[in-house]
Amino acid sequence: GLARLGLSGNGIGEEGVGRLARVLRECKALAHLDLSHNRIGAEGAGTLAGRLEECKALAHLELGENEIGDEGAGRLAAVLGGCKSLAHLDLRGDFVGAESRELLAGVLENCTLLS
Repeated sequence: GLARLGLSGNGIGEEGVGRLARVLRECKALAHLDLSHNRIGAEGAGTLAGRLEECKALAHLELGENEIGDEGAGRLAAVLGGCKSLAHLDLRGDFVGAESRELLAGVLENCTLLS
């Protein structure tokens, strides 16, 4: 199956990430997902979050420069703690405030591979 998907800088936006999220459930071997620089916003981050739990092999998640903000970070935090194989998470340039960063840090303690 698909192990690596790089869509950085394709401008897929909220609608595109919605379509992608629908097929993620079929990508059981997906270990590396790069959606950086795609303007997915908070809504797109929430849509993606709803499928991430199904990606049991996901080790590398790049979501930088998507302007997900605190709302999107909160929706990601709700599921990322269950992603036990996660070793790398990039949210640079996503306008995530201090409170949301603390929330993420707390749930990511469950991701023992995270560097």
